[in-house]
Amino acid sequence: MILNIIKIRFDMMNKKQPMRTIFLWASLLLLMFGALVIATGGQVYAKNIWDDDDTMKELVKDIDNGKDNDDSMNWHDFKNSKIFKQEDIETQECIKNRQDLSNNLADYEVLHCFEDSGYAYDN
Repeated sequence: MILNIIKIRFDMMNKKQPMRTIFLWASLLLLMFGALVIATGGQVYAKNIWDDDDTMKELVKDIDNGKDNDDSMNWHDFKNSKIFKQEDIETQECIKNRQDLSNNLADYEVLHCFEDSGYAYDN
């Protein structure tokens, strides 16, 4: 009985069946990839908020105006950026202390440290 069912199944399949299956899977994968790109806002590669600024002053202005927003800045990338390296020691230390305090660096902490390097020790 089972052999007859299997034989009927194989007889029903024609040579176009594998192509339809491949097309179906390819379409499904393409749809899933498209949904992923849309869901991530097209940001497949993350852009740092300081990439389009030349100075800390410009970055702080963009943060203050709401143009730049990142509550989880990549500390490794930021501390190696030219913006961070060209800033005064007090501001650098403030930003470093804020990073160490919460193990996370948010854009508003950069703004506050730029305006007042004493912010490093405020809780």
